Amino acid sequence: MIYIPETAGSPKSVMASLGLVYDVYEKNLLNNDNRKICLFGNFVLNSMVKKEFKDLGIITVYNINDVTKDNIVILNSYGVNKKVYDYLNSNKIEYYDGTNKSILKLQKEIDNKYNEGYEIIFVGNYNDIELINLNSYCNNTGIFVNKEEEFVKLSNNNKKYIICSSTYDKDKFNNICKVIENNYNLELEKYVIKNELDLIVKDSVKTSKKCDLMFIAGDNKEDVTTLKRNLDNSVCVTNVNEFLKYCLENELPKNIGITGGINTPIKEIYNYKYLLEFIIFYKDKLGELDSNQNDINLNLIQKEDNDIIKDAVEDFIDLNKDGKYIRGCLISLGEYLSGEGNNYLNLALAYEMFQTSVLIHDDIIDNARMRRGKETIPRRICKKYLNKINDKEYQKDTLRYANSIGICSGDLGFYEANKLIVNSYKNHEYLTKILEIYNDIVIKTIKGEIIDVTLPFVNKYNYYHSTEKDIIDIYHLKTSFYTLIGPFMLGYALNGKDIDEKLYEVLNKIGLSFQIKDDMLGIFSDEKIIGKSNISDIEEFKQTLLYSHIITTPYREEFLKLYGKKNITDRELDRIRELLKLSESVDYVNEYLDNLSSDIFNEIEELKISDIGKDIFKGLLLYINIREK
Repeated sequence: MIYIPETAGSPKSVMASLGLVYDVYEKNLLNNDNRKICLFGNFVLNSMVKKEFKDLGIITVYNINDVTKDNIVILNSYGVNKKVYDYLNSNKIEYYDGTNKSILKLQKEIDNKYNEGYEIIFVGNYNDIELINLNSYCNNTGIFVNKEEEFVKLSNNNKKYIICSSTYDKDKFNNICKVIENNYNLELEKYVIKNELDLIVKDSVKTSKKCDLMFIAGDNKEDVTTLKRNLDNSVCVTNVNEFLKYCLENELPKNIGITGGINTPIKEIYNYKYLLEFIIFYKDKLGELDSNQNDINLNLIQKEDNDIIKDAVEDFIDLNKDGKYIRGCLISLGEYLSGEGNNYLNLALAYEMFQTSVLIHDDIIDNARMRRGKETIPRRICKKYLNKINDKEYQKDTLRYANSIGICSGDLGFYEANKLIVNSYKNHEYLTKILEIYNDIVIKTIKGEIIDVTLPFVNKYNYYHSTEKDIIDIYHLKTSFYTLIGPFMLGYALNGKDIDEKLYEVLNKIGLSFQIKDDMLGIFSDEKIIGKSNISDIEEFKQTLLYSHIITTPYREEFLKLYGKKNITDRELDRIRELLKLSESVDYVNEYLDNLSSDIFNEIEELKISDIGKDIFKGLLLYINIREK
């Protein structure tokens, strides 16, 4: 069970302020307004939101004199100095006030009390920006008090309005008030600025009593330290990647809570929840699939097989394990979302075997050296035989033999997978439906491979120039259908059901996200992390969104001198990466991915599946977008 405290993350006032930023940004876009949006002061303390605003071209300023009429200013929720308003109004600069309503009310109250002759007293630290800004509303005549003995600084004026900082100890504040009241024989008018973090801590402590583990999300030291001090069995995670790493590497208890401080957007906390829902489901199936895969693999070797066959099958077995099992897990999820039953296991294992076979053939086509962190089958054979005899004809025969064994191994896997399905589900009422879907997946995967193989050749030799649509067609057939849509259709088929059009489209878009992320990792990630070469896509002249964008830019000519070249050096790889960044192709693809993800999140809400199913879908999408391999 996953719990989120009733109060967790940024309070409504902060969220309203952040929402104002997006509203102003969208208004600017609609009106083609080129003025720069400026956030004034300590507007955002969360790194995720900072990056988001930076990507949108929104800047932060701390000195109001740096603002001009070419700017649109948004004021933060914590309140600003009165001089800021005076400057903006006198210079006729457009601004939007995101200040918390309670702070606005307090500003007005201080101004009124000051004009009525009250002495304004601020209790808190002398450098507290919250109090310093409020002091400007009584012409900076307020008196700052930090401890009891400092009441001697006060005048004999019996009209006193005392304000307590949100971060000041409330017991100390009450003691100071008693000293002042006793000394001056009066009843103070008081205002205690609400500390949102206190409320978050209170609710988080209450929630933690139901949990075996509490995650504290955020990168603000004050927030995290305060929550950590009050929560037992808690783990601090500064970002979603750190959270994912912890969840994958550690055993998770049954009841888990997630909270965050004032500077952690509630959106981020819920993203952690979605990701956790997926990871819990995934890890449960991962263990089941992994342990049963070994039994399936052992059955691939028959007693009558001679040593040559056994050697080949053992190489296949070695590659047919240690995968991520994402597709097998999704078959299980499809069965879970479409009804009752737990018949997914052998179908999922057969599908994983089919995937291994596809990868073996793919490695031959791409002349790849590594797969799942291991040498490919052709590479193993070449390593064993290639340098035994120094003869060109022998070397050609060795390469031909290596690829031939790879083809045979892949073919073996295809039919072993098919046999496993038939034998496991021969009495299942929907076997025909399952086989129809399975065969359709195989056919679509092959069609996608045909396009994937053809485009590099015809582009490299100028017979044709790929369009973005061509790339998306490959992604749909080779990834969306093979990785997402197909497994879900198989899972649904176990209950005799079909996926509807909306689910089909969501799965298709998640599949596109999966492949786009794969393409980015294929060039920019470390091959030790991804388990395969990060130059194979380059050497094979692979057609990707990165490619289709950069060839429309002035960097096309230099890029094409390197892209498709064999035996790429580290220096050349670095230059290719640099060109993809300079051409803004990386920015384009990242924006494409962000927009796609936003669409998917909205469309998931419209699906006719359970709420837990929607959460797992969102978590799957987040996992795809932040994974490192």
